[in-house]
Amino acid sequence: MAPTQAQTQPRSLSGSFRSDPVHSSFGFAITHSGISTYRAAFTDADATLVAGEDGVALEGSAAVESVTITEPPEFRAHALGPEFFDAERHPRITFRSRDVELADDGSARVSGELEIRGVARPVSATGTWAVAPGSGRVALELEAVVDRREFGIDWQMEAPGGGDILGYEVTITVSLELVPEEG
Repeated sequence: MAPTQAQTQPRSLSGSFRSDPVHSSFGFAITHSGISTYRAAFTDADATLVAGEDGVALEGSAAVESVTITEPPEFRAHALGPEFFDAERHPRITFRSRDVELADDGSARVSGELEIRGVARPVSATGTWAVAPGSGRVALELEAVVDRREFGIDWQMEAPGGGDILGYEVTITVSLELVPEEG
């Protein structure tokens, strides 16, 4: 993966990095019944970060089957089925950056293309980044909000007492600890 466009790269970051699966996570949160937030994550996920003379590039993906929705089994089947993630036809969620800005003050902004269910849409995330002294590990914490209907996930039902059972806005969280790759 090579950086593709004008991207901001701090002087202290260069090389290729791969996510540490123990210290990295990809999650999402959505309003349920208008009163609470339901959260889940993907346990089989990975990412790479490449920082070079041309800038910084970030790519990642997650196996839909690894979603942490387990109980009840009917709920898991519904989430993996055609009304939501459609895991059989679209087994992975992917992201590829178009623009990565890692500022010297520790702030981060990443824009790119997120693909869910075979539907790719532009998305921008903001957050923070840091490099661990001594180890060279890079931490990246990002958050973005998307409308699930833009990815063809428009299932809905009425909540008891009225209103929608499930919100349309989904908050995506990415917490990465990236390890330098041996070169």
